[in-house]
Amino acid sequence: MSTSRRGILKIGLGGAALLAAGGLGLGLWPGASREPLAPLQALSPRAFGVLAAVARTFCPGGDGLPSADELDIAGALDATIATLHPADQAELQQVLLLVDNALVGALLDGRPQPFSRADDATRRATLLSWRESRIPLRRTAYKALRGLVMAAYWGHPRLYAAAGYPGPPDFGQAQAPPDDPVALAEEGRRRLAGDDAPEGQPPAEALDPVEESTP
Repeated sequence: MSTSRRGILKIGLGGAALLAAGGLGLGLWPGASREPLAPLQALSPRAFGVLAAVARTFCPGGDGLPSADELDIAGALDATIATLHPADQAELQQVLLLVDNALVGALLDGRPQPFSRADDATRRATLLSWRESRIPLRRTAYKALRGLVMAAYWGHPRLYAAAGYPGPPDFGQAQAPPDDPVALAEEGRRRLAGDDAPEGQPPAEALDPVEESTP
């Protein structure tokens, strides 16, 4: 994924103030942690735990579909976020911490606990509140997080069949010439000698006209 500066979140001054306010309550109640399967490339451990909870809420699995946890969507997104502009990485982390913030949750969503520690129903209600919020930052953040999670989830190979996608084309090497240099040299020798000419057809050099020398 590539994006220009501030391509993910265009928060403006009001949004920046809300992000700063969200930081005031971060220490009141720590969020639930989640151990990553691989070393984190972009997110802090706390932001990663929130992202995992967001992904789990958007993609809980069921009816034959795997959950976001089963596919380690949060881990895949951490690698994706690492490719973004550092300022966009920082803003995404701030938004994730704001989602988790118990103080902001209590004031805006009636949720006096970290998002990552809430039950499934409360997390779904919180994200719905962000989607329908009158605060532009919350609506924009909801779209950004949902877009990232859904792209990673439905782009996973295990979801190809469920999405009706047959998978990427097979660019196998069945028709490619052999990689063995000895075999390549031998094939070239046969072609030059005309050994592989079709039956009844003279070798390639026999087809060339021969000029008669003049005495």
